Amino acid sequence: MNKAILAVCSLLAALALLFGWSLNSALNAPPSVSQVSPQGGHLIESVPVQGLLAPGGGVSYLRIVDRSDRSKVFRSPLFTSRSVDMRASEDSQSLGVTWIDFDKRAQGFTLSIPQWRPDWRNIFISNTPYEVVPNG
Repeated sequence: MNKAILAVCSLLAALALLFGWSLNSALNAPPSVSQVSPQGGHLIESVPVQGLLAPGGGVSYLRIVDRSDRSKVFRSPLFTSRSVDMRASEDSQSLGVTWIDFDKRAQGFTLSIPQWRPDWRNIFISNTPYEVVPNG
């Protein structure tokens, strides 16, 4: 009985470590697209998620980095990689790309991606509040 409990605990610990490693890899992954925002204060990056968290790939998140304080990093919820056009726009209140806006004051995202669906992985990926505006 003790060996069975030890085996189960060891397996759970190994799975937790593997999940943590995969999550860390996703959060620190290099972007597929990176550009300076039109006003120059932020980096706008599209980051693909691969590995254990997305075995088939095909999902990404938007990472906004404050260029004056690189510790301020904001991650959007996941979206289908091909659903977002990375043409950037910015004004005094917000910045973003097609279908995704980031409110600089409230530090939250608004998504209007057609047929966007919630994903359980957003609990781990997105570090900001977000709202979804139905679009399609």
